[in-house]
Amino acid sequence: MALVNPVTLEKGLRADFMKAYNNGEDPQDVIPMILKTSSSSNSEKYGWLGQAPQMVEWKDERRLKGLRDFSYTLENKDYESTIEVARNTIEDDQMGSTRVRIQDLARIARAHPRKLFFDALNAGETELAYDGQAFFSASHSEGDSGTQSNLNSSGSGTTVAQIKTDLDAAIAVMRNYLDDRGEIFYDGERDWYILAPPALEGNMRELLNASIISNTTNTYKGIAKLITSGRLTDANDWYLFDASAGVKPFIWQERRGPMFASQEANSSNGFMRKNYYYGIDVRRAFGYGLWQKAYKIKNS
Repeated sequence: MALVNPVTLEKGLRADFMKAYNNGEDPQDVIPMILKTSSSSNSEKYGWLGQAPQMVEWKDERRLKGLRDFSYTLENKDYESTIEVARNTIEDDQMGSTRVRIQDLARIARAHPRKLFFDALNAGETELAYDGQAFFSASHSEGDSGTQSNLNSSGSGTTVAQIKTDLDAAIAVMRNYLDDRGEIFYDGERDWYILAPPALEGNMRELLNASIISNTTNTYKGIAKLITSGRLTDANDWYLFDASAGVKPFIWQERRGPMFASQEANSSNGFMRKNYYYGIDVRRAFGYGLWQKAYKIKNS
């Protein structure tokens, strides 16, 4: 086989990566719960999170109501993924396996926001939302809203009947959230999603898909879309989300998309150890949007 040309090699692998990345898709299952924004600096402030004032009758002058200024800020972070390939491997297999691994890098890069989504979800009882409370908390409060909760820390259980009981309660709570002026936060159609661990998938699918349950018409058939993932850290806890229009429960902040880079023959490792390195990196942040569109049910 002819000697490997590092310049030609890098160009070819970069082209392989970009083709695989551009032909992929953002994680479609969780995208409905995510508001994607662009960033032009090291961090971005989301002081506008909350709710705009309701319409009122215009009698004499406009009633000026400023938006509450929240200090929620997302700082962009660097993420990378790098592989090491022996030069002999490249020479001997005529690039086949190396191209496959580069395509895997593209797949991982495309799916990265999904991982960040579940990382944020699992940390939701400790990481803070825009109001200074944990994203999932029983102590949310803004202006005239009173204390409100999006966390049921003592769920009924994990049978179909128990899940239905908790789903009833969660929907009722979310429909009754108040904004900082004591008005209903959102009074429109909802786009419900349930996120559950694999251990609950069977019961969830029965509740959401079966026409008859225990000889009774199932009125919850089709009420929500189901997402399951092994990334959920508890086998008994599950989540209800409202993915309707507007601000979403989560924010994906993109500063810079993936860049492909390599170290080949001219690097110290390439020269001394015959190892080549190929990697990607991005700059982005992931955080919380509206806690009012999310609800967690915990089962011991």
